[in-house]
Amino acid sequence: MPMLCRSPLGPDFHNNAGTVLPASPEDALWPARQTPIRLGLLVPFQGADAIWGPSCQYSAVLAAAELNRNGGILGRQVELFAVDAGGDPQRVVTRAWELVEEHNIDALIGVHLSSVRLALREAFAGVVPYVFAPLYEGGERTRGVFAIGDTPERQFPAAVNWLMKNRRAQRWFLVGNDYIWPRASHAVVRRIVSQAQGSVVGEEYIGLGQENIASVIEKIAKLKPDIIFESLVGSDCVMFNRAFSRAGLSRSIDRLSGAIEENTLLGIGASHTQNLYCAASYFSALNTATNRDFMSQYRAAFGANAPIQGVLSHSCYDAIHFFAKLSEGASSIHMSALCDAFDNRQGANQPAPIYLAKAQHMSFEILQELE
Repeated sequence: MPMLCRSPLGPDFHNNAGTVLPASPEDALWPARQTPIRLGLLVPFQGADAIWGPSCQYSAVLAAAELNRNGGILGRQVELFAVDAGGDPQRVVTRAWELVEEHNIDALIGVHLSSVRLALREAFAGVVPYVFAPLYEGGERTRGVFAIGDTPERQFPAAVNWLMKNRRAQRWFLVGNDYIWPRASHAVVRRIVSQAQGSVVGEEYIGLGQENIASVIEKIAKLKPDIIFESLVGSDCVMFNRAFSRAGLSRSIDRLSGAIEENTLLGIGASHTQNLYCAASYFSALNTATNRDFMSQYRAAFGANAPIQGVLSHSCYDAIHFFAKLSEGASSIHMSALCDAFDNRQGANQPAPIYLAKAQHMSFEILQELE
């Protein structure tokens, strides 16, 4: 039986497509209003990326509540329905179809792996608007799929050059999960390192959920690179970094990642984060007016012990606001109008800056905003 979660902030929230209950007495009047806009939230609750699923749920509820307090989207209140986007991509597609058909979903918001995105794209392109929020490999041009996340071309050049200059990281070893985003990221990092007269001395791919990585650790120990570039996600990233540290490699070899968000850092643990860097467009430690306001609203809504926010879960928050702005620009939530509005943005939604941060035990210290 599906579990129902009810938001303390206003929007109805349905975990695994639960039954609608009003979030407040006022919401009992909804049948007399316009039909709510229903967003299908595709976030992982199994697999390597499940580590950031709860944080995505909370940030999505906050975004929907903010919209609903200000009239919703096109004057219609927002409802959220969540379904598990972790695990086998085709099973995710099946779950998503059940959600869309049973609950008349108006749009999909996805924060999951690119391998899942490719499967969902084939199933829903041109049928249901689909906002893909997190960092990804780039190049998504499918009509009706709105990919808004950072790409390797934006995320890594300045960080790689900073580490080569300031940490004398000349010899690189690349390790990632075996799917499209890590492979694309490695291609970009290879080019940047080569252009800066560095070298890539080794490269390995680890299957999602693969537990035996002893040979990878042994190869790194033998080659003794200056730095590891990691394109590992979630629990696989936790496993690798613990093994790397326990092998005594973290004292002399730096690490750079674009996907170690705060939940993953907590999983790695304070004793395994020495010389660990991350380049991303969001960290919960950012001392900007925008982030101070976001974190204040988040803590006021959910308390100090709510799931920590990171670049992936924050992208879920951004995606819901993005869909609202796109809909307002299109004056519609119909596919053709949304696509036309997306094509005609003309410089709107400028990308966020990329920041370089260093792990300090189980939190990040922002070193600088990268150009």
